[in-house]
Amino acid sequence: MTLFESKAAPTDDKLRGGYYTPAPLAEFVAKWVAKAGPRLLEPSCGDGNILEPLSRLSSAAQGIELFPEEAAVAVSRTGADIEIGDFFNWFTPSRHGQYDGVAGNPPYIRFGNWTEPERSSALDLMRSAGMRPSKLTNAWVPFVVSSVLACRAGGRVGLVLPAELMQVGYAAQLRQFLIDHCVEISVVAFKRLVFPGILQEVVLLLATVGEGPANMQVIEVDDADALAGLEIGTAEVRAPLHEREKWTKYHLSPAQIEEIRALRQDERLSPMEHFASVDVGVVTGRNSFFVMSSTEADDNRVSDLTIPLVSRSAQLDGIIYTERDHAASTFRTELLDARGVSIHQHKGLRQYVRLGEVEGVHEGYKCRIRNDWWVVPSIWQADAFMLRQIHTHPRVIANATDATSTDTVHRMRVVEGVDAKKLATAFFNSVTFALSEIVGRSYGGGILELEPSEAEELRLPDPSLVSDELVEQVDRLVRSKKIDKALDLVDQALLLDGLGFTTDEVTLARSVWTTLRDRRNGRAKKKLD
Repeated sequence: MTLFESKAAPTDDKLRGGYYTPAPLAEFVAKWVAKAGPRLLEPSCGDGNILEPLSRLSSAAQGIELFPEEAAVAVSRTGADIEIGDFFNWFTPSRHGQYDGVAGNPPYIRFGNWTEPERSSALDLMRSAGMRPSKLTNAWVPFVVSSVLACRAGGRVGLVLPAELMQVGYAAQLRQFLIDHCVEISVVAFKRLVFPGILQEVVLLLATVGEGPANMQVIEVDDADALAGLEIGTAEVRAPLHEREKWTKYHLSPAQIEEIRALRQDERLSPMEHFASVDVGVVTGRNSFFVMSSTEADDNRVSDLTIPLVSRSAQLDGIIYTERDHAASTFRTELLDARGVSIHQHKGLRQYVRLGEVEGVHEGYKCRIRNDWWVVPSIWQADAFMLRQIHTHPRVIANATDATSTDTVHRMRVVEGVDAKKLATAFFNSVTFALSEIVGRSYGGGILELEPSEAEELRLPDPSLVSDELVEQVDRLVRSKKIDKALDLVDQALLLDGLGFTTDEVTLARSVWTTLRDRRNGRAKKKLD
């Protein structure tokens, strides 16, 4: 039995991006792309799931595949011309603009798992297109860029992509590239997960190549079967040129989109970074070793080396975290803090460290790179916490204890002169809630996630407008799960009375929040058939 559990290692399929396209998606994408003409390309054809319908629609369909065994299966299935090798070496400038359409499901491989020399040639392609790849860039990104470059003006690109296209930071340059190099972009999203046995949310990118900025639309359907008979019409909303914003907002109506664009520039609100900085919680390297209950700390004779800890967001009921909240928690709320302690002079620590080494805790990456693996860095008391992963609504929680937190929640330091309790109250309004859905990103399970840099750009009213009475009222309502009533109070006091927002503006902001929140939550409740 393992005392200190660690995260599971990725599977071979995950490392090489080897997930293959369900037939309804392959058929739909192939048919849509083939309407552009006969010269068709599949840049990472795998065993032929998309190339097969492409080759039925055109005898000129061509595939590229890195792995010979996959290519052999694709040839037997399709009879198409398949080039074996690295696509990015094959895709020389002479092949740019030579195709009527490109269809595919590019490999999903994180930077650290991406092998050479394929990674370097792909990143060079991105640089040649004026982009700046980083160590967060996933393999699917340069495939999208090359697909656009491969098409003539008026050609079609149809790709099955992770929903990260819509929202992650490392895809910001890609979103800008697509807006600038396409005249029409439709994204088909799904209410249910469509890849059997995989929690990855996907979308279909359907783009017509040409001079931007593109007209944009997001179409949402129940599942892959709902693609049958789906017609892709003309988009209603024209994107701003060189748009780097997330595309989450295109789930909204045109009126909601225009309103959210205006709110992001509204001078009555200020970015969070004016009032506080946001940082990740403590990264221990192995929570099962470093985080413990008071009883476990006593049993291991390290209770004098622990500090109070918020280890789960469920500890945070209101907008203020109090000593009473901490004492009432049933979670592990103690963090081992061995800074400045000699292991030779503390018998309990010495024995606990030996136990951790027997279990291999010291071999994990975060522990391995420390001088003393059992000494966790960057421990500091937070002025406030912020939810990192959000189910229903975002929240800032003022910290009235000596606690720090693990990276399940973010830690905040308020600017001198800012009251953390008033900051937490000012944050609780419809505009900031709406912006959190736009700025953050959501995944297949329906959870919204805010990274520190994203949290710092959220706009909110000045906390100095908040009264002590409002703080108490909002904390009480939030603890009672009366979220809408708490929002009504803050909206009235700060947005309407304090800053002069109109009722229509506040109502529309609330509708943006509820629309995107309900979409996330609804997706989480619908299981794959």
